[in-house]
Amino acid sequence: MAPAPASAFDVSVSRVAVTSSRVIATLELRELLRDQFLQVVQQGRAVFVQVQADLWEDRRFADRLALTTPQLTFRIDRAVDRGVVLVDQFGTRTEHPDLDAPLPMLVDLGPEAALADDRSYYVQAEVTAATVAERDLQQAGAAFLGDPQSAEGLAGLGRFVFRTLLRIGQYLDTAAATATSRTISGAAIRGGRN
Repeated sequence: MAPAPASAFDVSVSRVAVTSSRVIATLELRELLRDQFLQVVQQGRAVFVQVQADLWEDRRFADRLALTTPQLTFRIDRAVDRGVVLVDQFGTRTEHPDLDAPLPMLVDLGPEAALADDRSYYVQAEVTAATVAERDLQQAGAAFLGDPQSAEGLAGLGRFVFRTLLRIGQYLDTAAATATSRTISGAAIRGGRN
């Protein structure tokens, strides 16, 4: 089955801050739940979102990678009442009732110790959304929502399933977007002033 192009969506980095000694970026996905992806969710199927995010130190000649995430996988499902539920690869559920509002995703970039107050940083993120074939939905769902006692295995299995489905072409719709934040000082990130 050949992949069908999905509607374009937009992603932006709305905030970079330190929470509990971790650098957290808030990504906002706009226009994702439209057309094909909205129909998929309304039919009770899932949209899978994969995120790769990096924190770069802004330098004069060559920027330096300060923090990077492994590829993170999220699942978007229909909520019981209205809206959608965002489930991360560790099983954490966040309800999002307003489909017209941007969908926020929190991404843990890494430890605060990587920041220096007197240096400047920016976040680059690449987001890919896809649906999988109906026959693969149950297996993918089990990978993301399986045994809660094995969070590490769940995360690895989720990433493996998503990469495998994309590599072998068993997806119906796919779309990708990238974003780069503005430059922010390490002190501003620590103080949450951005």
